[in-house]
Amino acid sequence: MTWLKRTVFKLVLLVLFLLLFVLATENSSLVSLQLISLKSPELPLSWWLVGTFLVGLTLGNVWSSVAHWWVRRGR
Repeated sequence: MTWLKRTVFKLVLLVLFLLLFVLATENSSLVSLQLISLKSPELPLSWWLVGTFLVGLTLGNVWSSVAHWWVRRGR
């Protein structure tokens, strides 16, 4: 069973890597984000998308860890 989990995990990582690679190569035009009067530096669209994905992944892990800690503390 362990080898199946490892194989599936590696397959998911490979697919994710390939998707991010295609995303980065197809979205190389420079984009600047603007919020009211704040303007970000111009970066390739792929950088913004990957950055957003990483921020979401990090915040999701932090939120999950806090919730897990909160439940364990309540016991």
